[in-house]
Amino acid sequence: MTLTLPAVAESAPDTLDRALASLEWTIHGTYRDRLAAGSRLDRGHPASGFLYVSSGRARLTTPEGALDLDAGDLVFFPRAHTTGLLSLGDAEVLEVGLEPSRQRQAVADTLPETLTVRDFAGQERSMVALIEGMGCPGPSGRARPGDAVICSRIATTIVSAALRSWNEAGCAPERWLQRIGDPHIAAVLDALHAEPGRPWTFESLARIAMMSRSAFAERFRQVVGHTPRAYLTTVRMETAKGLIITGGATIAELAGELGYASEDGFARAFQRYTGLTPARWRAEAAAA
Repeated sequence: MTLTLPAVAESAPDTLDRALASLEWTIHGTYRDRLAAGSRLDRGHPASGFLYVSSGRARLTTPEGALDLDAGDLVFFPRAHTTGLLSLGDAEVLEVGLEPSRQRQAVADTLPETLTVRDFAGQERSMVALIEGMGCPGPSGRARPGDAVICSRIATTIVSAALRSWNEAGCAPERWLQRIGDPHIAAVLDALHAEPGRPWTFESLARIAMMSRSAFAERFRQVVGHTPRAYLTTVRMETAKGLIITGGATIAELAGELGYASEDGFARAFQRYTGLTPARWRAEAAAA
């Protein structure tokens, strides 16, 4: 007989603090673009990043549809993405490409495809000077020792502030903080994100959660909103999207790395998830 004790619930502020403390990124590119009215910008990123509108207005194409952005708005992309932007007038935008500096960042992977913070400049005034200074060389015109580390910490601070504002505005999906605050389920999520290609079984995940099978099934669905199998598929497909964009592996290699017995099985799962074959996804990412 397995005795399962209920987890001690954390308060929302404590859980948010722990979530933000677990996040850390390093910068792999900053791009400052001045766009004339009607011009387009398309840029692919192999991992996370954010877009900030310094001035003017622009229309961003997202998986959820078109999104009109005003000066001071910020959009955070937790995973691999392509920025498709149409300037609605003369505009200046800053893009920052990020990559996780740790392997296990399940918190970021629980977020939606795009996270929009309206009037970020007004809500987080202390962040504006940090954003505007990113990507600017020093007086010598050359990078200074320590720039990479300092800029990465600044970027992590900016994203943390954006997440806080987004959460306070009531935009966070249901159960987002609950997933992080439940230690049993958080341990399982960490394991799935750390090794998405491992041949996970229901029994092995229940052992990580230190629960019986029935208790684990009920708790996971209650907290996450999906079955463990469905969530693992999401983790594998999101990982695959990032790896495909980087272009460093064949489809067959990706299938094996992500736990699929055959290339065809992986391709079918990827097409069900994205609506595109892996080859088509790669072609569209390369074109962008």
